[in-house]
Amino acid sequence: MKLHAYGDSWTEGQGTTNDRKEWKNHSWVKIVSDKLGINSNNNGISGNSNLSIFNKVVDDLIENKIKENDIVVVMWSSSLRDIVPFLPKNEWVSWSVKHLVELPHKFIESYQSENEKYNNFLYSFKELFITDLFNQNYYNIVNQNYIIFLQKMFEFYKIKYVMFDAFESMIINVNENDSKIDLIDNKNYWEFNKKTIRDFLNNTNREDIWEHIDNYKDRPTQHPNIEGYKLISELVHDFIVKCYHELDNDLIKR
Repeated sequence: MKLHAYGDSWTEGQGTTNDRKEWKNHSWVKIVSDKLGINSNNNGISGNSNLSIFNKVVDDLIENKIKENDIVVVMWSSSLRDIVPFLPKNEWVSWSVKHLVELPHKFIESYQSENEKYNNFLYSFKELFITDLFNQNYYNIVNQNYIIFLQKMFEFYKIKYVMFDAFESMIINVNENDSKIDLIDNKNYWEFNKKTIRDFLNNTNREDIWEHIDNYKDRPTQHPNIEGYKLISELVHDFIVKCYHELDNDLIKR
């Protein structure tokens, strides 16, 4: 039995130390696997998009890296960390919804070529995209399909799994006419469309669980520190056991 975790910086363990090589050693993945008494495979990568997370899980299932008795934890990232298909260089929309709302210039100014005339055009088009063309519901549909596809694949391969939203909900302001939300199995999805891991940490009202960076408070990309990841590990562990009651007995026997 092995724990396989997929996600972005919140899974890799960013915020625990300045040495990236040590992030995974302090991550919630390491703490949960130690508590369960099993090995782990931390596939979290800082900056990962949901598409990257999705593709990695599918690849590992196809390549038989995930076995039938293993446990998979998918901790999704921002719904907007996805490419805009009609923009050059496969640019993302934004690091997060909050980034797009509060720091739109980051997206507008993100790509610069050596051609100043082209840069001016791209700048004006991105302004048009944000004000008139952007449609959150498109990303809702994409993300619903990521979730449903993986859930069906886990079911087909008989894999134990749980899902979480790290710091933003995968589905935002759902358009009921286009929603496939009723096809999502929320039994193994912690607080689906209700709470994120960030919400869980914020509700503790503790200031000592966040990484400390000058002028960083309330910025959308602030990460937990070691104490924060310990709290996340308790939540993840307890939710796994809740979803799969037989785990307790299996692990006790081992």
